[in-house]
Amino acid sequence: MMFNACFKIKFAVFGLLLILLGGCATPNYQYNQTFSSSQFSQMPNWYHDKLGFQLAGENAYPDLAALAALLTQADRAFMNQDFAACQILLERAQRISSRDASVYVRLSYLYWLQDQQQQALQTARRALAVVGQDPQSRTEIQRLMLAIQQN
Repeated sequence: MMFNACFKIKFAVFGLLLILLGGCATPNYQYNQTFSSSQFSQMPNWYHDKLGFQLAGENAYPDLAALAALLTQADRAFMNQDFAACQILLERAQRISSRDASVYVRLSYLYWLQDQQQQALQTARRALAVVGQDPQSRTEIQRLMLAIQQN
C-alpha cells in the first residue's frame, strides 16, 4: 500500500516535470500564411535561430530555369547551414538576374546572419529598389530592414 502511494507521487512529480520542461522548449516558428502576390511568393521562407527572425515568403521560384535552379540550390545550402555555398550560389543568381528582389532578400538575410549588418542593409535597400510597387513584398523587405537596424 505504501509502495503504491509512493509510486503515484513519483509519477505525478515526473508528469509535472515533463509539462514544465515542455513549456521551456524553444518553439520552432513556422510562418504558414499564404499570399497571392507573385513577387512576394518568391521571397525566401527562411528562419535561423541565431537571428530569431523568419522571412515570410513562400519559396516559390521564378520562371527562368537557370535562376530557379540556383535559388533552389541556395535555399537547400541555407537549410543545410552551408552559408558559404549559399552565398556563392546567390551571387551567381544575382549576375543572372540583377532585378530579382528575392535574390537580394536572400543575400541580405545571409549577410545579416554573418554579422555583416551594413552589407545586409545595403542589399535589402537594393531589394526594395527593384521589387516594384507590390505592397506585400515591400512590407516584407521593410520588416527585414527594420530587424537588421535593430540588431
